[in-house]
Amino acid sequence: MLLRNIHGTLKYVVGVSSKGLASLTRKAMRLACRGVPLVLILVAGSAAQILPGWLHKASDFRTFGQITAFHLDAPLTSPPLASLADFPVKNFTYALYATAESGAGGMVPGNTQSGTPLMIPVARGLYDHETNTADPMEFQIIKADPAALPKAPGKSALLVYGVLYTGDQLANCTGVVQVIELNHGKLILADQFSYDCAGGAGAEWNQSKHVLTLRAAKYVPGDKPCCPTSYDFVDFKLDGDSIKIGDMSVDLR
Repeated sequence: MLLRNIHGTLKYVVGVSSKGLASLTRKAMRLACRGVPLVLILVAGSAAQILPGWLHKASDFRTFGQITAFHLDAPLTSPPLASLADFPVKNFTYALYATAESGAGGMVPGNTQSGTPLMIPVARGLYDHETNTADPMEFQIIKADPAALPKAPGKSALLVYGVLYTGDQLANCTGVVQVIELNHGKLILADQFSYDCAGGAGAEWNQSKHVLTLRAAKYVPGDKPCCPTSYDFVDFKLDGDSIKIGDMSVDLR
């Protein structure tokens, strides 16, 4: 069994506070005067792009550098549940929707033409398929956070955090956050987020602001695995009905 904790993969970082585009721009300009490389500060949605195939038709799929957001509202197969407190976080067959053919760069690998999800049976928090030479994979569930969302069924949801390792020697590290809701006893995969989880990247939920902050490592040639040159970050505002974009910073180098 291979359990990996590569350079802070399981460390959920403190999110960057939302102070608006103007404030972030002023800070960036001050850093530039000190010789610190600038990143591009973007307004909501301006970094989004659509991938080919089925994803091209999925208007609620967006990418922001090494980060993706997917609004799905996809039903999940499971016995009826009385409440989300009964959800078997560590023993469940998770549906991961592909965002690229490869898992490199914080993506979920799979068939983006058909939209068929990866079905991953997790037992005791782990799916270990490392020894499959044709398609090595490991998926580990880290934790779940209850979330109060005003427009979700029952005004509640569950944020499930996982780490997906794929590729040769499981070199690709993709952080996954899924927002799961319960509607009349039936589970719904409302949203899926992913990010490149190497180099100390992570995710954090701020309940008071209803904001999920994702941070993804951005490497340039010569960077060590521990020390990326910069990070992409995006604040996603969740209400149980839609995904809105708050502050974000994407390094386009």
